[in-house]
Amino acid sequence: MEDNFKNLKEYIKDLEDYKLPDYKELSSIPLYMEQVVSYIQGVLTPALKEDKTVITPFMINNYVKAKIVNPPENKKYDKDHIGYLIAISLLKQSVSMRDLATLIEMDKYLTNDKQKLYTLFKEMHDEVLKNQTHRTKLRIDALEKNKKKKDKDAENLDLAYIALRLYIESETSKLIADSIMNKISKDVLPETALETSKSANKFENKKEHKEAKKLSQRKQK
Repeated sequence: MEDNFKNLKEYIKDLEDYKLPDYKELSSIPLYMEQVVSYIQGVLTPALKEDKTVITPFMINNYVKAKIVNPPENKKYDKDHIGYLIAISLLKQSVSMRDLATLIEMDKYLTNDKQKLYTLFKEMHDEVLKNQTHRTKLRIDALEKNKKKKDKDAENLDLAYIALRLYIESETSKLIADSIMNKISKDVLPETALETSKSANKFENKKEHKEAKKLSQRKQK
């Protein structure tokens, strides 16, 4: 069980040190779809604890179809495409496609310079990541400092407490962010786009139903 704390601390340290590449470090050579997927996976993998697919050709095609990302030129994606796709890959778990579209639509009010837009996102991402991982590390250190000899269940409970607190913080932040974006989206996007988001909610409900069915089977074994 000691390994769980040790591995978690190592992961948090890796996250705390992780930074997105600078704009100038992004591929200067336009890439085909499969190359883009491989490139972005390579950029973001250091921030992941376990192997996880962060983007697929299907996802990219959907972003192009939804006009969240500009179409490729001659089937190739340039540095600006890659910058947007990195940001989207990081946000897609928390941000709906509608709200991603709204955020990108708002870019034009800030600047048309894609390098400045990417740099703004990178600096914000790196700062938030560093602050959050630092706070989490302090919580882990406090638990380790105060713990006496514990059995596996007790130590799992300590780790679950940290995870629960992070989930609550995440959900609270998402509630506030969704409320803000809901108001902005109504002003920025056409009515048809808002109707599409309702269909997305139905799809999420189906996914949850399938997941619940799988989880229910664990008690039958």
